[in-house]
Amino acid sequence: MKFLEELIKNNQYPIIFIGSGITQRYFDNAPTWEGLLKIIWGKLYDEDAYYRKYHEIAVNCQDKFEVYTKLATYLEKEIDQAFYEKKIEIDGLSLKQAHEGKISPFRKLIANCFENLELKKEMQEEIALFRKMLSKARLIITTNYDTFIEDCFQKTNQGIKVNVGNKGLFTKTSDYGELFKIHGSIKDVNSISFTEADYLENEKKSPIVNAKILSNLTESPIVFLGYSLNDKNIRKLLVDFFDNTPYENIDESVSRIAVVEYDKGESNIVEYISSTEKEGVHYTALKTDNYGEIYTQIARVEQGISPVEIAKYERVFRKIIQIKGQEKELETVIANFVDISSLSDEEIRNKPLVVAFGDNKYIYKIPTYADYMRAYFGFESEMPIEIIFKFLTLSPRNTPIPFKKYESRIERMISQNVSEKDREKYSHRVNFNKERDWTFFKQEAQGKLTKELKGRKITKETPEELFNSLSENEDKKINYILAHIDEFSKKDMLVFVEKLLTTDGQRNVFKTNYRKLYMAYSLIYE
Repeated sequence: MKFLEELIKNNQYPIIFIGSGITQRYFDNAPTWEGLLKIIWGKLYDEDAYYRKYHEIAVNCQDKFEVYTKLATYLEKEIDQAFYEKKIEIDGLSLKQAHEGKISPFRKLIANCFENLELKKEMQEEIALFRKMLSKARLIITTNYDTFIEDCFQKTNQGIKVNVGNKGLFTKTSDYGELFKIHGSIKDVNSISFTEADYLENEKKSPIVNAKILSNLTESPIVFLGYSLNDKNIRKLLVDFFDNTPYENIDESVSRIAVVEYDKGESNIVEYISSTEKEGVHYTALKTDNYGEIYTQIARVEQGISPVEIAKYERVFRKIIQIKGQEKELETVIANFVDISSLSDEEIRNKPLVVAFGDNKYIYKIPTYADYMRAYFGFESEMPIEIIFKFLTLSPRNTPIPFKKYESRIERMISQNVSEKDREKYSHRVNFNKERDWTFFKQEAQGKLTKELKGRKITKETPEELFNSLSENEDKKINYILAHIDEFSKKDMLVFVEKLLTTDGQRNVFKTNYRKLYMAYSLIYE
């Protein structure tokens, strides 16, 4: 699985190209192209008539693709005429609706064939893996009409921006976290491509579609799912890519394109380099029936935020810049505390960076209690004093929060520009802390000790050693250490606090006894 291994190693969100084979794999009643033609044909004529018409058309055609599109062209005229002559009825469409809404009866009939598809129960586990894989797609392109892909995102409570037909191809997009349904959707029946004229129009648009894909292939490989290499869409894309590839050899080129080929019963993923017969375009073939493993491998790509989230923020940022720029107010939106353009690739890779948009000079990200405590004790980078102050004023007054080392800086800030309401909140915090020194927390903890713990003496153990040796539950262990906090060295206590906040903190940091321990430590040693 060299292709997939490289994908994971490079940690690249791939482009996913999805064809009808995926719908047929997961739905019991999903029709093939010819199956769909036969369903529509059956609205007017018998099966024998279908085969007669097929062979009549095939005489002058080069392949099945041409036959099918010509059959569809013939059927469109026949179905539309029969509908308006009231010889047939189409569910969900009246003559008035078709006329006033300029809705194609033929395409509405096609859409209806995909409205009530039934998922295969035995494929539920694999479908769950498919959903996870989709969430790691840089962008998704499909020729399918159904809403299976959109439904998968809804199942994971993500949602995805959907572009139907050529919508989105002529507008600025993020190139992240979007779905392009280039042959239409059942949600917009007139967008459905099926006839000879439709596919001729698609050929005119294909350079635009392919250009969009090719522009992203330098950063993201592409994976084709549910397609046969007889499909003209794939062949055209592969030819365009190969003709414009910047790579010098086949190995580099095939590392960017993978085509998953269905091989019934094959549990392994057989990988090999293949090529189209006529065009000589090389690609990586992944031959298997184990699609779940392919999905699992792709889902291992993790950049910290999903493509859908990237797209969401990019759209918002672009909108803010556009609106504020038109109002000549960008200086109130974008604040540079460092010259981000001067950052090297290494600095971007290794530094914890935040890019923020706001409507004022200061941009606040209110930290969690755990964030604040880790910064306070020096286990993370120190926060700006404005953020520290905001956290203190928003936290409940009776929550033990150390801030002694920030007091002088806060006082200077307060003297400049702070609301009366925030001054009052901070004053309450100061008064609360004055009422309690470290002995208050020590004595409170001593009063809660069990009989067994009251009789236990501290030897030369560090707080961490003591914590690990006691048989009581974690809360009682912390309480015992708090009751003897002044009997440990500052160094050993700091090591223990660091362990709690950085290793166990996510689980324990909000417990009352832990908070009191941190507070007592700060009061003793600061």
